[in-house]
Amino acid sequence: MPIPVFCSKCDDREVEYLLPLKSLLVSSGDGDMGYRSQVRWGNFLPRPFLLLVFIGCFSGNCLQAQIQLDRFFPPAVGVGQSVELKVEGKFPNWPIELVTDCGNVSVQSAEKSGQVLVEVNELATPGVVWVRGLDETSASALVPLLIEPLVPVAEVEPNETLENATQVEMPGIVTGRLSKSGEVDTFRVGVKEGETLVVSVIANQLLQSPMDAVLQLVDPDGHVLAQADDQRGLDPQLVYEVKRDQTLWVRLFAFPETPNSTIGFAGAATFVYELRVTTGAFVDHVLPLNQQSLAGAGEATVGVVAQGWNLPDSAAGKYGTTNQFGGRSIFWPDALGWQYQTAQVARGDEFFESAEPVVMEKTPCSYSGRIAVAGEIDRVHLAVKKGKKYRVAVHARRSGMILDSVLRVVDLKDGKELGRNDDLSRGKYDSRVDFTAKDDERVEVQISDLVDGFGMRHAYTVVVAVVEPSLEVTVAEDHFAVKAGESLEIPVTISRRDGYDAKLQISAVGLPKGMTAEAVVSEPKGDSSKAVKLKITAAAGISHQGTMQIQVIEMKADDAGDDVEEREPFYAKHELARILGIDEFWLSVAP
Repeated sequence: MPIPVFCSKCDDREVEYLLPLKSLLVSSGDGDMGYRSQVRWGNFLPRPFLLLVFIGCFSGNCLQAQIQLDRFFPPAVGVGQSVELKVEGKFPNWPIELVTDCGNVSVQSAEKSGQVLVEVNELATPGVVWVRGLDETSASALVPLLIEPLVPVAEVEPNETLENATQVEMPGIVTGRLSKSGEVDTFRVGVKEGETLVVSVIANQLLQSPMDAVLQLVDPDGHVLAQADDQRGLDPQLVYEVKRDQTLWVRLFAFPETPNSTIGFAGAATFVYELRVTTGAFVDHVLPLNQQSLAGAGEATVGVVAQGWNLPDSAAGKYGTTNQFGGRSIFWPDALGWQYQTAQVARGDEFFESAEPVVMEKTPCSYSGRIAVAGEIDRVHLAVKKGKKYRVAVHARRSGMILDSVLRVVDLKDGKELGRNDDLSRGKYDSRVDFTAKDDERVEVQISDLVDGFGMRHAYTVVVAVVEPSLEVTVAEDHFAVKAGESLEIPVTISRRDGYDAKLQISAVGLPKGMTAEAVVSEPKGDSSKAVKLKITAAAGISHQGTMQIQVIEMKADDAGDDVEEREPFYAKHELARILGIDEFWLSVAP
């Protein structure tokens, strides 16, 4: 049977037609389009960089020779580029098939094991593409591949000293790796008086490299002019106002994401990065931080505020392609930098910081701004209804900002504090306040920084909604495997919030012929209210590669005492790379 393939020469009409069909686009190399038996295109539910070491072991089966796709190297390609890259991991059989979540990017096995051909057509937009590897009996986790507006160049080793530094022409994108302990990568740039130099790293965020990187800017004598770390989560970003025409050097080194007893710089095969360097336009982020328009790819941004450096006032941003998993970017033509946003659809009215007082009359709603000067307290008024419970939550750190937020809600009538918070919980620095309105009135929401920090990256979006009982159902892995004739158990976690007390029926859907799964029940109380195990059994002699979902149905007893379905079903999710919640999982059955 022909292997399904995405042809990079297909025009936009073909892409628009194909995606709604939920047919899997698999790259092979023959340039034809087809369908693969038992596989459908959907929101595969992967978690990058995790090897599924427990596959089938809940039931005692141990599958051998599983495919393991760890990363691409280099980890980035440019729009319109066709290039051969290395894939790192374990590949018991070659060639393999590769699936992307974007119709404008295809990845095909090259003849040599561990090499793939990546083709990015001109319709692609900057952002992240997720790729999964497949062989006859197993599947890998999804791994990220960055798509950039410029063709990236690779660092040139050795480049540990000022004398042998890699020359960077700006604007430029450089890919590299800190491959061994103690390694420092060095880059040389020429700058002119009055320019603003921006150097930004993508490593821990998006690429999931387990590194805590540091950037230094040094002069010809080795004096450190600026240093940066943890500006974008654990990824550094350095901004420097150039005082005179000169040559400067950028140094990059790292510590492990999880500190250990070693004193010194760290390095490993997993320490891959992308370095963006420019004295031109650079997009740091856009507001709102946490929501996304439904506009089509290439359409101009509306109601979006861009923050960055060297951005022309007249520049209009554009929305990138919405990929199959729901993630997309907002980017500016002729600028480096873009903001990758998750699949959360905008809901309610959106407000932005302004010179005029802002009043939010109804919920849900959001308010976006930044702490621009030391000691600043941003204030916004909110209309509330007597007896209703409201939740006000700050989105900042979870979006890569550095604001350590303090949130206060104050009654405007008497000045009494209705709630205050500076950390949601240990290690979670975004604040949240729940309060109940005493009357139909207005309250004031105040946002500040705990340590009086300020600047462009002290940005935030505050989301307000009425508190209602809610539920989150999750699984820890993105793909599962079982041997024919055996079973596997999938642990399912149930998080009940704000008094959610419904009985739930949880089952597997989308299974192929020859596979069965008994529905399990999560009771409102007891152990099953928090976790259950879903058992899936494969009949002897079958094989399968495809997607499945874990369906959740809220049940309620009718007048006769029988359980009946209460609401529309929804599906368990897995968090991909700490940013995307996706609800389809890959299932492999080996004969």
